[in-house]
Amino acid sequence: MNDPIPDSRALVWFRRDLRAHDHAALYHALRQYAQVWCVFVFDTDILQPLLDKGLQEDRRVEFILESLAQVNRLLGYFSGGKGGLVVRHGRALEEIPRLAAELDVQAVFANRDYEPAAIERD
Repeated sequence: MNDPIPDSRALVWFRRDLRAHDHAALYHALRQYAQVWCVFVFDTDILQPLLDKGLQEDRRVEFILESLAQVNRLLGYFSGGKGGLVVRHGRALEEIPRLAAELDVQAVFANRDYEPAAIERD
């Protein structure tokens, strides 16, 4: 594969696959684009129903926070301290296009998600 095109930019959307190693979307973005940002969105379409049920603590959310901290450390390490993970809170359906426009990226990468709601969202 050729070197990335200078000044090309991409966004990698971390979803269920919260790891920096052996991550297909990250690999392909880094191979094709000169500058790559990584993002995770605390999706209110997923979180709000939990809150509506009165759930204030959830072990799944704790696991996500721990995983995001690890991914952020690894991304910072791999980039020599120049990078990390962008974290947003809102509807992923709105946040991903908004961030892609803010960063003026040419592509958004994400690993496949086979959940019916995710397929519809994507």
